[in-house]
Amino acid sequence: MRIPVLLLALFLVSSCSGLRVSRSLRVAQDDWVTLGGAPTRANQSPSAVIPPLMEQWQYNTIAGVAATPLVRDSVIILGTLNGEIQAVNFADGKRISYVSLDAPIAGTPVLHGTNVVVPLSSANSSLVCMSLKTPKRRWSIAIGPIESSPLLLEDRLYVTTLEGKAYCLKAEDGSEVWQFKTAPNDERKPIRSSPASDGENIYFGCDDGGLYALGKQEGNLKWKFQTKGSLFATPVVLEEGVVIGSLDGSVYCLRSGNGELLWTFDTKSVIYGSASYDRKRIFVGTADGSCYALDARTGEPAWSASMKSVINTPPLAADNIVYIGSLDRTLRALNAETGKELWRYSAPGRIKVSPVSWRNTLLLIAEDRLLIALKPTGSL
Repeated sequence: MRIPVLLLALFLVSSCSGLRVSRSLRVAQDDWVTLGGAPTRANQSPSAVIPPLMEQWQYNTIAGVAATPLVRDSVIILGTLNGEIQAVNFADGKRISYVSLDAPIAGTPVLHGTNVVVPLSSANSSLVCMSLKTPKRRWSIAIGPIESSPLLLEDRLYVTTLEGKAYCLKAEDGSEVWQFKTAPNDERKPIRSSPASDGENIYFGCDDGGLYALGKQEGNLKWKFQTKGSLFATPVVLEEGVVIGSLDGSVYCLRSGNGELLWTFDTKSVIYGSASYDRKRIFVGTADGSCYALDARTGEPAWSASMKSVINTPPLAADNIVYIGSLDRTLRALNAETGKELWRYSAPGRIKVSPVSWRNTLLLIAEDRLLIALKPTGSL
């Protein structure tokens, strides 16, 4: 179902003048406008992408990319490690516009109406809100370096920082609503995990090994669960649980209301990347190249498959297909029920960013600067 039309488009301008509207972009439910595709960070495609896929085009970003692309209508928005926000035409992979910011963009931005909110790895300028209608910044704030991705809920932004703090900010102007410190100043560890939400609480992991649950209104600590290793991954929110993988090698599922441990699964390897969730199974990759499908209710393994190389990105669950990339430059499509490999693609570089989908097309980042569109062969 279509949501009312929103003015959001962009055209080519100089690097200092910003991004501007040139036409209307339709807003749809299958847009990919935030990390993981939704506040739950489920990494689940809203549409089926059926292999085999064929390369449609490649786009050179010039600089490295660590953040997943965003897509609205026919515009792709990318953040790069040299501090650029780039807009790319979805149809042909041609650049529409770009703007240079002040620092590397390691976390995925988030779209908010006619604005894009961009996290920066800088202490001087941490979060920037760029207008997509006028050539200027709406606002910018300094709250410490950010290498995670902002979470947007209604008119509030939730952000975690490398200084070990979580913030709630007004999306309109960036003003602070509340802040939460994970520990006293000299004891805090960095937060690389992006916040996720079920609409009531805010969840994030920390380098101190803790999974935190905060009330979204006041920022009060609801509960904390301590794992045995740092948590780089972003939590994935289920109907009544929160799932996260740890550097201690275990996948944990906690009851969202009180932090009670529901189940745990030991992969016997390090887990860097987040999981994905298709409402039945949890999919997670590990540093030893294993991909696991776990029953979301019990944590029992349905299957495992070897990718033969390090996996440090979330899989993408797309209908009954799981797409997963690894550092051996291979993107694989697995049957979600059985783990059987259905198709593979040899990328021109290592895959360190999770693929995303829009309509029936897969967007893949190949290290360190290529954006590739892959489309089912029957639809070309």
